[in-house]
Amino acid sequence: MSPAARTITLTERRPHLCRLPPGDVAFLLARHRAHVEVAPTGRAHRYRLTATGHAGVIHAPTARLILQPKIPLRNVLFLLAPDVVPPSLPDRTEAVEGEALLDVLAGLLAQRLAERTAVGLHRGYAERNEQGPYLLGRLDVPAQMREAAGRKDQLHCRHDDFTPDVPCNQLPRAVVEALLASPLLGDGGRSALRTTLGMLESASSQPLTPDLVARAFRNAPPEYGPLLDLCRLLADGLAPGSAAGPTPGPTFLLDLERVFERHVTRGVVTAFADRPGWSVGAQQERLVNLPAPGQPDIHVRPDVTIERLGEPALVVDAKWKRLPRTALVTPDLYQVLAYGTALGARHVALVYAGRRRRFWEYVFPRSPIRVTVCALDVAGDRAACERALRRLGRDLLRLARSACHE
Repeated sequence: MSPAARTITLTERRPHLCRLPPGDVAFLLARHRAHVEVAPTGRAHRYRLTATGHAGVIHAPTARLILQPKIPLRNVLFLLAPDVVPPSLPDRTEAVEGEALLDVLAGLLAQRLAERTAVGLHRGYAERNEQGPYLLGRLDVPAQMREAAGRKDQLHCRHDDFTPDVPCNQLPRAVVEALLASPLLGDGGRSALRTTLGMLESASSQPLTPDLVARAFRNAPPEYGPLLDLCRLLADGLAPGSAAGPTPGPTFLLDLERVFERHVTRGVVTAFADRPGWSVGAQQERLVNLPAPGQPDIHVRPDVTIERLGEPALVVDAKWKRLPRTALVTPDLYQVLAYGTALGARHVALVYAGRRRRFWEYVFPRSPIRVTVCALDVAGDRAACERALRRLGRDLLRLARSACHE
C-alpha cells in the first residue's frame, strides 16, 4: 500500500459513498465481505460501503479503511471490561477511534497481565523431553532406539515438570508478541506491552493459532477468564482473513457482536449468582436430536441458556443491532424460537443493543413458548449502562422464574 494512501472513515451501519479502484473492490469482496458491504451505485468506480458489526482498521491495496463503532469508544471499553476505569477519552465518537481502539485494548491487556503476574502465574504439569547422562523420569524407548549404536552415555527420557510454561500463559505471550509486531500499535500501547513481555518470560513463545487458543481455555483456572477472553478477542482481531493470497497491509478488527454477547452474559451471570438451583451456560453447544444411525446430528449453541435444576427455563440470544421500531427481524425470531423448541425452554428472549430500554412479550395461542424482546442501553454514560444491565438481569430472572411456575 502506498504511504500516501487515502483514508476512508466508515461508521458502523451507516452507508458511505466513495470512489474505489477495481483492486480495492476485489480485495474487500474477497477478504472482508463479512466486515464491509460493498454495493455498486450504477456509476463507474463509485460504491456504497457499509461497515457491519466490526471496529478497527483495514488496509486495502490503495486505501486505509477506519471502521468506527456506532457508540463511543469509552462505551466499547465498558462492554469489554466494566471493572476498568476508562482512559481520558472524548465523549463523542471520532474518526481516530478506529485506530485508537487497538491502543486502548493493548493497555487493557497490559493491565490484566500485571494483575495476573502480581498474584503469580498459574503452574501446571507439562511433559518435557530430556537427553543426558542420567535418567530423569522415564526412559523414552523409541528415541533411545533411534540413538546411534554404541552410545550408552546419552539417555533419552521424559518427565513431568511443574511449570508456568502452560497454554494459559503461552497464549497471552503470543498475543503480546503479535501486537508488538503490528505497525498499527501506537507508542503508548507498545511501551506498556514491552514491559509486560518481561513478566511472561517463563512462558515459551508459541505461534498464535486457533489450537493454542483452544488449549489455553481447556484447563485454565477460573480466575484467568477475563484475561483469556480478552486474548481471544485480540487473537481473532489480528488473524488474517481466510482467503488465500498476500495481505496488502496490517488489519485489526474487533467483533462487536461477540463483545455485546459477553456483556449480556455477564449481566445474566451476575443476576443468577448465588441462587441455589439455577445455573447459567454461555455459548454451550448442545445435541438436541435423538441420535440415529446414518444421519447427521443437530447441535445448537445459544448465547445464554438458563437452567433450573438442570432443565432449560430461558434461552437468551444477544443481537448487536438496533431493535426495529415497526417489525421484528424475522431471522432473529426464527432463530430464538428454534432454540426454545429444540431445548424445551418455555421462555426465550432477544436482547438488542440500543440507546434506551424497550421491553415487551409475545404469547402464541398455539405454542407454549413465550418470546420477550428488549433493548439494552449501551450508549449512555457509565452509570446508565450499569443500571440497564442490572435491570436486564432482574427482568430475565423474573422471566425464568415465571417459566418454572407455568
